[in-house]
This record gives sequence, structure tokens and C-alpha cells, in this order.
Amino acid sequence: MRCFLIIILGLFILLPLQSGAAEVRVGIDNNPPLTFVTADDQTTGLLPDLLTQIAKQEKWSLEFVSCQWQGCLEQLEAGNIDILPAIAFTEERAKKFRFARETVMTNWGQVYQQPGSKLESVLQLENLALAVLKEDIHYVGEYGIVKMARQFDIRINFVEVDSYREAFTLLHEKKVAAALVNRLFGLKNQRIFDLRPTPILLNPIQVRPAFSTLSNPLLVEQFDRQVKIWKENPDSIYYQLLNKWLTNGVSSKSPGWLIPFISVLGALLVLSVLTTLWIRRQVSLKTLLLKEKNFQLAAELITRQEIEQELLERQLQYQGFFEESQSIMLLVDPETATVVDANPAACKFYQYSRDQLQKMKMWQINQLEEDEVRKRLTAAKNQYQQQFERIHTLADGQKIPVDVYRSPIQAKGQTLLYSIIHDISKRKKAEQALEDRNHFLQSVIDGVSDPLMVIGLDYQVIQMNQAASGQLSSSADTLMGISCYQLSHASLVPCDGSDHPCPLLEIKKTGLPMTMIHQHTTDQGKRFFELCASPLFDTKGEVYAIIEVARDITERLQVEELLNENEKRLHHMAHHDALTNLPNRLLFEDRLKQALRKVSRNRRQVALFFLDIDHLKAVNDNLGHDYGDLLLIDVAKRLRQCVREGDTVARMGGDEFLVLLEDIESIEMIEAMAERICAALSHELSKGDFSQKISASIGISIYPEDAKDGQEMMKNADLAMYRVKKSGKANYQFYSAPQGRFLFD
Repeated sequence: MRCFLIIILGLFILLPLQSGAAEVRVGIDNNPPLTFVTADDQTTGLLPDLLTQIAKQEKWSLEFVSCQWQGCLEQLEAGNIDILPAIAFTEERAKKFRFARETVMTNWGQVYQQPGSKLESVLQLENLALAVLKEDIHYVGEYGIVKMARQFDIRINFVEVDSYREAFTLLHEKKVAAALVNRLFGLKNQRIFDLRPTPILLNPIQVRPAFSTLSNPLLVEQFDRQVKIWKENPDSIYYQLLNKWLTNGVSSKSPGWLIPFISVLGALLVLSVLTTLWIRRQVSLKTLLLKEKNFQLAAELITRQEIEQELLERQLQYQGFFEESQSIMLLVDPETATVVDANPAACKFYQYSRDQLQKMKMWQINQLEEDEVRKRLTAAKNQYQQQFERIHTLADGQKIPVDVYRSPIQAKGQTLLYSIIHDISKRKKAEQALEDRNHFLQSVIDGVSDPLMVIGLDYQVIQMNQAASGQLSSSADTLMGISCYQLSHASLVPCDGSDHPCPLLEIKKTGLPMTMIHQHTTDQGKRFFELCASPLFDTKGEVYAIIEVARDITERLQVEELLNENEKRLHHMAHHDALTNLPNRLLFEDRLKQALRKVSRNRRQVALFFLDIDHLKAVNDNLGHDYGDLLLIDVAKRLRQCVREGDTVARMGGDEFLVLLEDIESIEMIEAMAERICAALSHELSKGDFSQKISASIGISIYPEDAKDGQEMMKNADLAMYRVKKSGKANYQFYSAPQGRFLFD
């Protein structure tokens, strides 16, 4: 009985503890052996087992939520889960989540390959497909593969996946050349997928659980407290789980029968055995730590060797490029203006031996004074890239025009200037010949009265006549060397688009003369120019320039536009009522004809309303015709608001209006429209002592039931309207009674 009471009391004590258990949602992605879900939907792994043990100590109620890696991150940030256990710590992620202070373990990233592949360096990933986990720390982290690829200036085709298993699956199916996963996943799954690790390793990262900023802050403290306690005890559940999941070992707990057996041997023997076991455990742990450190050092050593090998390869590539290039290349010390090195192409061009060039100063080559050379070389050290022309002197005294491309480089801790030099003497001769030809052309084109320009294929103005230069308020000499689009409308880019087509591009495509109109902004404002362009052909029959003649047609276009506006205005006046701006009878009859032509095609009917405004004469007699006109304008506005967008409202004259309804489906539609118009036009008009009720009488005819053509429809609707007038006004009436509720079969 006493035992029963103790049990009951214990249950009562435990009940409030259980009811107050914290509900903790844990995100689980497929990342064995850290976290994963088995085929029978059981959540397991190192971190779920560790959190389960902590939950027992801290009275948590765990709920495991399965998710893909990117989805896990999004749910953690939104607060839909409280903990994401298998996540690497980074400073960037620490801005979004609360990380535990205690590190569960350290992990690496490693690249895996197919058996028989020989990937040994990150450089060999150039242009290869590499499967990577989206947002993985080894992929986009501070020391991830993306940053490494940028540092080594290589292009890797990254194939993003949702899990490490998917990455190994793609590699196993040979859909990618390699896969980047963490070390633990690789060790556990490389045999399953028949894959091999490469020496390509990434720097280690810390695995700490991340907590949502919306979760209870006590969860982090409770986690850190339990893990810290367990880390200090070599026999704790923490080390047992590490041994279970990371080394495939067995638990270090002693069998149940060993304790009573040892107790028989005596306290001294027990103490001795326990001490021996503790020392052995410490040695094992220290050995494990040393192995981990050695592994890190080995990874860093391999990385360093790869970098050194890559630098050596780049140096050999550069040396081969420098020696074998057909371009003239010089290395110059900007401090002393001395030629440090010259390639064979430079020796051949300058007609000096390599030893002779390496003793020369730049002012012995480029015709500039010593002070000017030193000044320019000093400034060039801080300029990324320069391009300019010089006159260089050869050993035989020839002075050759050259084009120089120069940029600073670092070599053995020293800044040197690397120059690539091109002989442009042939180009200069061609330019001189072109200049001579221009003088001849200038005398010819100056005789043209319209502004004329000759434009090269590079948009540069080659020639311009006096009419053009006079129009632009500048001399032809000062306008040379600028582009046509800069000259014509101060643009930084060539003409483009349908509204501003480029005559040069069109002629390059077709090779035919053409005419187009451009709008330019001048001192006189916006002006329109008619451009007549013709191609210029070289001896091979290829276009090398165009002749463009511009004629100001602004005044002509203004006259044409004025004529068009007048024509539109006259057309509008001829087809619309001057007072209400509604279509007049002429336009209405045209629309009626069009509507009747469509009837045979869509099998719909057309209804015509003939409206007469009741009591308008009383308004005119008492308030004047001006007020009557205002009433007619108001009636027109109300009618437009009643009808559909495709219907037509017109004024016949006086107080008569017409409404044309198309695509009629039923009598109900006509009746509803008639009632709406009657209601809209019925209102009380009051001004001073005068008061008059305004309304409308409406007659309705339907095609083809009531008439064979438009004139007959208008006549019959007018007759129906007069019947309404005689019967009391303010109503509507059909010409003939409808024979059915629907007008179409």
C-alpha cells in the first residue's frame, strides 16, 4: 500500500513537469550521418539523437520537421522551426540566427569523382560540371569553392541540387564530372555510390545548431549547458554518439554484470580499473584530436602545394607567351626608365640584341625628353591600363609610328610596366592617303548647296561641305574626329530603333541608297531633317563610307500637319453635332449600315431607339434657348453614360436623339436599356420660380423583324415614338409587339 501511494504521489509530481514541457520543432534535412529520415519515416542521425538526450534532461517536447536544405533555412528564418541542427557557423548566418556557443564537431568539404578519373587539383575543374548543394557553406561560404574559383580565375559549371545524396546520384549516373559534399557524408556513402575522393579539400567549418530568433532564448542556454557538461566527461552520451555515428564503433559502457563482479574484487581493484579506463579514454580522445589536427594540416599543405603548382604553371604559361608572341613586348622599370626585358619580336623590330635592349633607357627609344619620360612612367604605375601612340627610333635611325598598350604588373615584389607595341606605319600611310583624297573631295562637296557629310563605317565624320559647317556654326577643321551622332544631336550612342533609325547601319545591310527623317535638337529648338544617304564603295565593291545630305523640312512638316489637322477638324465637324459633340445623322446612318451588314454574320439583331425630349419647348420659352442648349448637352451626357461602349448615341436635331444597339440577344436587353434611359433622363428642372419635369419618349424598332433597311428602321421607330407622345410621354414603345422573349434561334 505504501508503494502504491508513493507511485501516485510521483505521478502527481511529474504531471506539471510534463505539462510544462517546451515544444521544440527541429528541422531535419537529408544529410547523413548528421541528420536524415529512414525509409520507414524514422528521424535519426548524430544530431537528432543528441537533441533527444538533451530533451530528456531539459524536458523538451521534440517535433522533427522534414525539409530540403534551402527550405529548412527559410523555415528557420520565418520561425516555423526552432532549431536547425546540421548547419555550419558563419558570420553571415550569425546575423540571421542564434547559434549555440558549443561546437558539436568540425567538418570539411571534399570533391568526389568517378573511379578512373584523375582530378587532383582545383584547376582541373575548369569548364567541368560540379554538383553542389544550394547555399552550402562549402559552395558559397567565405572559403567555399566559388571564391576559390575566382581566386584562381577558372570557370566551373556549378549544378545546384537539394541534397548531398542527389549530388552523389548525379555523379554516379555520370551527369556531372564531380560532386562537392561534406567529409562525413562522403565517408559514409562513397562505397554505396562507388565513388572516389579527390585531394581537393576545403577549409574546415564548425557545426553548431542554429536557433530561430523567434524561438525561446532559453533553448540555446540549455543546449550549451548540457553539451558543455558532456564534453567534460569522456564517458558521456556525447562521446558515445560521436563514436556511434562517426566511427561506426560500439558503446563504451560496461556490461551490466561487470559492476557486481568487480565489487567482489574490492575497492582498490575497482579504483585501479576505473583509473585505467579513464586514462585510456583520455588517450583515445587526445589521439582522435591529434588525428583531426593532422588531417587539417595535411589538407592545408595540399592546398598550398596546389596553389604553388598553379603559380608555377601560370609562370610557365606567361614565359611561353612572352617569348613566342609575335607582338613586340617590353618590360620597363618605371623608377629608372630602364628596359628590364624584351621578347624576340622586340629585338627583331628595334634591330638590337636582347642584351643591348636591356641596357637602354626609354628616352633612347620613344623620342621624348628624359624628364617627360620619367614623369609619365611614374604616373603609369598607378594606372590600370594605358593606350597611346609614339614615334620609336630603330637601330638604323628609322622613326616608326607605334601603338602602345601598357599596364603595371607585379614581379618579384617590384612594380614593372608591361608594354605591348604594334607597328602602325602602314595604317599611318593609309591615313595620309585618305587625307589627300579628302582634300580633293572637299573641293567637290563644297559645291553642293545642302549640308553634306561623308561618314565612315565607324561613325566618324570624314568630310563636310561648307554648307554643313556654316549651318553648325563651326569650321570644318574643328569638327573632324567626332562622330555623326555626337555632331547631329549630341548623343553618346549611335542612332537606333524604329523612331530614330541609323542610315549607316541600313546601308551596311542593304548597300542601297535610302531616305529617312530624323528629329534633332538645335539652337532653334526641335527640328526635323530629311536624310538622303548613299553608299561609297571601294575598289573591291565594298561599302567603306556613306554620303549623307540633310535638309531641314520642319516648316514643310508643320504645313502638312496643319493641313491634316484642318482636314480632321472638318471631317469631325461634318460628322458630329456642334452642340453636343455627338455623331450627327450622317455619321449615324453610316454606322447603322455597318451594323446591318454584320447581322447576317453573327446572327444577332439590331435595335434603334428614336428619342424625343419632353417639355424642351417649355424650357426654351421660360428660361431661354441658352438654357435649353445646356439641357440638350446634359441629355447627351446622360445618354452616353447609359449605353455600352460599342453602342452609338447621335443627335438628329432639335430635341430628337437616336440610339443604336448592336449584338442584341433578347428582348429583355432592349427593355432594360429603354428603362435605364427613361430613368436617367427623367428629372425635375428648377430655376427660380420655374419648375419643369424633364423626360423622354422613346420609340423602338428592331431589325430585321420591323424593317428591311436602315431608313425603314428610323421611320418605324419615329412612328413608335409618336405613339408614346400621344399616350402620355415619358415612356417607351416597340413598333411591333415582340413575338418571343429571345430574338435569335
